[in-house]
Amino acid sequence: MILITKNKEPKEWTEYRNTPGVDYQAIPELVQSLLKEQGYICAYCMRRIPQKDKLYKKDGNNYVLTNEDHRVEHIKSRELHDDLKLEYRNMVICCPGHIGTENHCDRLKGAKDILFTPLDQQFIDTIKYNSDGTIISTNEVYNKEINEVLNLNTELLKKNRKAMLTEVISKLNVDCKKGKNWDKKTLERYLSKYSEKHPENDEEGVKEKYYPYCGIVSCFLQKKLRTLA
Repeated sequence: MILITKNKEPKEWTEYRNTPGVDYQAIPELVQSLLKEQGYICAYCMRRIPQKDKLYKKDGNNYVLTNEDHRVEHIKSRELHDDLKLEYRNMVICCPGHIGTENHCDRLKGAKDILFTPLDQQFIDTIKYNSDGTIISTNEVYNKEINEVLNLNTELLKKNRKAMLTEVISKLNVDCKKGKNWDKKTLERYLSKYSEKHPENDEEGVKEKYYPYCGIVSCFLQKKLRTLA
């Protein structure tokens, strides 16, 4: 995970939530604002979104795609916190939550609450990664929720994180000429690249996006830079 910095809510959402008697509804302007804010990656697992997931049938071969290509997540669930259901700062956007054969992220979390938020730098500072792609928190309570409430360490999510890190390490070795030490300037350049949004084309035009699974890369590069300090 990386820190999510909330922007001002879109005016269309302000108008909607101030309409007497309205209930929560993910209007298009709300969804687009959250996607842009997060650089088109899931708030929890950091996969690229929007993207539909495969729901496999019992035979393990045939599947149908999820109806959703994203889910608007209420950090404090709207089922338990009715007063926060329209609060923009309580919302992030997530993937459909079914990569491989397991539910995760908001799909698994459902109406449960978690004690941390990706809007909090102090929480983000507790996040670490193992070499196999496992995400952990140095806080035992947070770590339990990462695994049991969000299920962020499915085999496929770990595999994807590890693959992203392996790809970046390979690029670093080429840039620094394999066999030589990685220099501070190159590491800082890579850290800037993988911790900031970049322009990327898709069918709707150019958008400012983060790289998927960039959290493990940023954490790795920061650790390497500390050894050079």
